[in-house]
Amino acid sequence: MATKQPVLLTVLIECESFRWYVAGIDQQGNTTPLLCSEPQDLAPYVGEPLDEQANFLRHRLSGVLQRGCDRLWGKMMKPCQVVFVTDMPFQQAEDGLTQRVADHFFEWMTSPPVVFYTIRESSPVCNPHLDSIAGELLPDWNEALEEGFPKMISKCSQTDPWELVISKPHPD
Repeated sequence: MATKQPVLLTVLIECESFRWYVAGIDQQGNTTPLLCSEPQDLAPYVGEPLDEQANFLRHRLSGVLQRGCDRLWGKMMKPCQVVFVTDMPFQQAEDGLTQRVADHFFEWMTSPPVVFYTIRESSPVCNPHLDSIAGELLPDWNEALEEGFPKMISKCSQTDPWELVISKPHPD
């Protein structure tokens, strides 16, 4: 069986638009766009109690990871680590929701391990500063993420490289 290239399976969550993007970032910082959602895909948690907000996001983001892993596999890649990045804390949410979701993925996903970041508010879009709120990046992958993540962000404004995922409506 052919060897699959290790990559960072990277999920960017745009909290204001309630949208997510998934890409692979290889050791050299090259970015492979995979999937994105429609705007408002994550909005069903709004207005729910904290436990329901966390349950919805854990379930939806687990599905995002599964789809992302499937797409990587088809491109002869495999995740060596999962990287979540929110561009800000989850919007219209109970206090602590972002940390609660980050802790869940960090504690429950051990293979591949998870690191969860938020983008520092004052950092430039072309070179965002990431603050870890759960987990640590694997050794030797810092430069890859520093180089590849801004490339991922720049591709988010393009429609061609992303496969659009239309999620089933959330039951009311």
